[in-house]
Amino acid sequence: MNDELKLLAKEYIEKVESLCVLMLEGLNLKTQEDWFNYRKSHQQMEYNFNGNKFTLHGKGCMVSNKDTVIIDWDFGRIFGTRWCGIDPWKLASYIKLNHKNLIDIYDGSMIKREFEQSVILGQMVEKDYLYYFTIPTSEIYEPDFPKEFDTLIIDHYDSQWIIERSKLVDRLIRKSKRVWKHNGEGTDVYILTFLLNDKKIFSVPYEDIGYQESAVAIMKVLLKQNEKNKIM
Repeated sequence: MNDELKLLAKEYIEKVESLCVLMLEGLNLKTQEDWFNYRKSHQQMEYNFNGNKFTLHGKGCMVSNKDTVIIDWDFGRIFGTRWCGIDPWKLASYIKLNHKNLIDIYDGSMIKREFEQSVILGQMVEKDYLYYFTIPTSEIYEPDFPKEFDTLIIDHYDSQWIIERSKLVDRLIRKSKRVWKHNGEGTDVYILTFLLNDKKIFSVPYEDIGYQESAVAIMKVLLKQNEKNKIM
């Protein structure tokens, strides 16, 4: 994928994420999970926030301003808490609306071919017809998890889990060797704090977009199994 298309694709993702944050704020919600739970009990299809009209459709949403379409996307819940995956044709429409000088270069078919090549090269993954950027090796580090600890505390907004060390916690650590350097800079962050004899010895942020899928799967099980230890 050429650098220009990569920048356009990332611009598209950042625009969607900023609008989704605006949507959460407008509905007084905190997380993507809150949003999908909200949708289960509310049938409203249009919302207005700061002069932007959000129109829900199928698996996605279109945002317009004064009858001018700004952007259209499909929610990417199938791949962690990423707000969107990239549909090549929706990206092409975004480019047409916002970068008119590039209309003749990037159409949906051309973008799809570029994305498919990026999947082969390991630069993107495709899930349920949507494309997502992978994390480059240069942006990965290995957290210095403690070898000795007896308690893991997980904080997420107003919730807290207090979990005794277990084989599952140890598995989470083993599967968390490849972590994105920008992990913790998003809007839906957990904080993992390790204690030994009631003393804090290590802390690290957790976002499912910044950890390997195997670690994310373990984290989900860990939270579910320790629901009784959750403090609101």
